[in-house]
Amino acid sequence: MSGEKEGVFQGHKGVWMIFVELWRTARSQTWVIRGDTFTWRNSNHRCENYIRERLDRAAANVEWQMRFPGYRVINGEHRHSDHHPVIVIIEEMEERPTRRNQQNFRFEAGWTQEEQCEVIVENAWKKSKELRRGTVEDCVKEVAIDLWDWSRNILGDLEKRIKKAKKNLEECRRHPINQGNINREAMLKFKLDRLEDQRDLYWKQRAHVNWLEKGDRNTKFYHQYASDRRRRNKIKKLVKDDGGVVTEVAVMCGVVTNFYKSLFESHAGYDDLLQYVQSCVTNDMNHILMEEIIEKEIKQALDSIGDLKAPGKDGMPVLFYKRYWNIVGPDVVREVQHFIAAGDMPDSWNETVVALIPKVPNLDKLKDLRPISLCNVVYKIASKVLANWLKQILSDIIAPSQSAFVPGHLITDNVLLAYELSHHLQNKRRGADRYAAIKLDMSKAYDRVEWPFFGGNDGEDGL
Repeated sequence: MSGEKEGVFQGHKGVWMIFVELWRTARSQTWVIRGDTFTWRNSNHRCENYIRERLDRAAANVEWQMRFPGYRVINGEHRHSDHHPVIVIIEEMEERPTRRNQQNFRFEAGWTQEEQCEVIVENAWKKSKELRRGTVEDCVKEVAIDLWDWSRNILGDLEKRIKKAKKNLEECRRHPINQGNINREAMLKFKLDRLEDQRDLYWKQRAHVNWLEKGDRNTKFYHQYASDRRRRNKIKKLVKDDGGVVTEVAVMCGVVTNFYKSLFESHAGYDDLLQYVQSCVTNDMNHILMEEIIEKEIKQALDSIGDLKAPGKDGMPVLFYKRYWNIVGPDVVREVQHFIAAGDMPDSWNETVVALIPKVPNLDKLKDLRPISLCNVVYKIASKVLANWLKQILSDIIAPSQSAFVPGHLITDNVLLAYELSHHLQNKRRGADRYAAIKLDMSKAYDRVEWPFFGGNDGEDGL
């Protein structure tokens, strides 16, 4: 048809006329498509070889249109294919974005793709040090303020930027064919690709999907995963110890606070046990542990942590420190080295967000929640360095029966042993000996640490 093709090769009209006749026989009506007129391009970058044509259409008979009166047809983007996808949207089914409350600062992974971001980080870091705010956390807070202002006032809303980029690309595609417009189209496609990559990172950062690293853009998957995760984590009611049910948010907060105050309450009286702990850390082991920490070990500890692990209270993920290590690295190394050598921990390291993770779906009891501490990255680095240190001697000071958290040991060994013992007890039919299995309540096994006992035990061990 006239106006539906531009370029060098005009094709075979006979095939098209046969298709039109079949179309009329089915009494279908072609829909008016919003957006770009042409649905196919050969993507050739030379003006004399460039072709664009409307090859793809959408149609329906009258009965369908009466059943779904609220519909519209648009041409999707075809940056990674020769063809536009023809998309039919039924207005009643279209999802509308929901307004969310303003949240605390969070560093967006997509910002690392903006060249200006590194400049802002470097300037804010230097400004904080010039104002004699020497700690890493003070510098991070200064960076967060400047990034927040830059994101809101200059960078702008990501969805609006994507919408504007799509509009510019669509307008460019409607211009006459010449080398300048072809070059501009390629540039706009690159810009839109980068923005959509940022949106993909935005939802990936909130989905916490660690097993999906490679592949095509997965924005819809991450969006759905993050939405499902938010829905699963929402607590609608709680059952108290007396059986009463509470649904008001303020009352539930009080129930949660009282539960964890009781759970984390310290119980004294471990001194008598410490006298039976035998020293097993030798002078040679202590000499190894007393060696000075070097920058390489601190950087290795940082690199071993996932980029998008949940950040602490300051909102900075591990990705921020990895990406801008040339700016923040020297101060991080100095602060971690000082802490390990002097044992002096900055107060800001202990600013922690406690998150409650459901163990079961549709929970209503607090015992079905697992509390985890979302610490700042510098704290994670220091603890990782200490853990790597202790790994050098763990296998020598921990009994062979301890299977978990020891290099070279597998917790499945003890699982298999427990299974075989239970199987033996269940099938024992003869013999005078009698056996019993006792299941201990381990609900507090990893929920808390008795620091006086922990420190005293280390002293008896020889650390």
